[in-house]
Amino acid sequence: MSLEVIELSEKHRRLLDRLGELIPDLDPERPQSLQRIFGLGLIALTMQITSKARQGDKEELAEELGTLAREMVEEEQW
Repeated sequence: MSLEVIELSEKHRRLLDRLGELIPDLDPERPQSLQRIFGLGLIALTMQITSKARQGDKEELAEELGTLAREMVEEEQW
């Protein structure tokens, strides 16, 4: 499946609509908003995986992932 075409389930769409109430510039109908949400999800997943990688003696990978996630968070101004 191409990343340009992602079908959202009704539950995901409701979640996006509710998030739009907290994030003023989030519009589920705009691809840029969905890209931002996708990016934030990747950041959260990266942070979770980084913690597990540190526990599994993969310190170098964990450090690289952590750096990338921090850079993305700074770009999003969170």
